[in-house]
Amino acid sequence: MYKIEVRVVGSWRANCYLLQSEAGVVMIDPGAEPEVLLSALGERNLEAIVLTHCHSDHIGAANELVEATGAPVYIGLDDAVGAADPRLSGFYDEGSDYAVKEVTAEWDDATVFTWSGGTLKVVATPGHTPGSICLLDGENAVLYTGDTLFANGIGSTQYARANKRDLLASLKRLGELPDDLRVLPGHGSPTTMGAEKLRNPYLV
Repeated sequence: MYKIEVRVVGSWRANCYLLQSEAGVVMIDPGAEPEVLLSALGERNLEAIVLTHCHSDHIGAANELVEATGAPVYIGLDDAVGAADPRLSGFYDEGSDYAVKEVTAEWDDATVFTWSGGTLKVVATPGHTPGSICLLDGENAVLYTGDTLFANGIGSTQYARANKRDLLASLKRLGELPDDLRVLPGHGSPTTMGAEKLRNPYLV
């Protein structure tokens, strides 16, 4: 099992996860405060930057990390356009023209990403954004859910390009996953799939 470190960054208090093996690091949702994240990375090899969706609070340190490390950037299919457009990411509403400059690849459903610490399987979960993804580490029973599923909550559909019907379908799909999965969301505290099935009617 690799080590998981979380850094809460930015005014939206987004969770940035650093997955750390002996050989390198994968960073999920570097949303802000690049200097904090680069300090946490230290001299280790950044193998990949993974964005669960295109909103500003999850992408806002990507450019700086790429500049410093040359790491590839991955995002869900249909969300690269949002990451590159401040009007779709939310940066425009914050008075910023920040846009992710480079996306290495867009991942579709069931893409399997292999890194030095293991594998992550992409679960497409459109709704909060068209290209929202979750990342399933089946071997270690961990699911990184971005802003699709929280502890006692679900993603909002009040944003540009959000779709409530798609979100509900995505949540039903997540509800088919095992109860023992640890759920590590984009904001707030960790939970388990079993706990969420008991209190979240959208999962069952």
